[in-house]
Amino acid sequence: MTAYGYSLISLVITLIAKVTQFAKPMETNNLKFQTSAQEACYEKLVTWIQEIFGKYPCARQDFPGLGIFVGSALVEILVFPWDENDAVINTRSYVVVGSELKPDLMRYLLEENAKMIFGAFGISPDNEILFEHSIIGSTCNIKELEVSVKAVMEIADEYDDKIVNRWGGKRALDRIHAGTLSNKGWSLPTF
Repeated sequence: MTAYGYSLISLVITLIAKVTQFAKPMETNNLKFQTSAQEACYEKLVTWIQEIFGKYPCARQDFPGLGIFVGSALVEILVFPWDENDAVINTRSYVVVGSELKPDLMRYLLEENAKMIFGAFGISPDNEILFEHSIIGSTCNIKELEVSVKAVMEIADEYDDKIVNRWGGKRALDRIHAGTLSNKGWSLPTF
């Protein structure tokens, strides 16, 4: 990547931080953890993500998670408790919001799911198209994390354009430019 590309990425991250109440990149902000396993997994995650991506990820203020912008997509890496002794690392991207969820779009997403090696498309309770992949925190290693995160990054950045061009809606970058990306962190899944 060129120096211009890195400068542009840095500028976008700064913009995201201002728009969405992010902390400075990689700051933990006295997060509240539900279990010690979740906290240990998050600490491991932060270290590995810094090794893989350098200074670019941003920490959430409201939940154990990080964000990475790639192309026109925002990717979240969240750590959820799983029982008392483990955690789940969930990498997700809200690929497109505001598309009309027509039957041909739903069929397209299901057919594309059948082709995926890592992850799957889904629909959030707010009718947002997302793509996600989860791995177990205690058995995860840096290579597995890297593959999981990069798979979601590549799919989200590729498919946001395809979906918007065919069915409309907005990508994460479009929402940042419009000032409509959430100001309370990112959306959290409900379990």
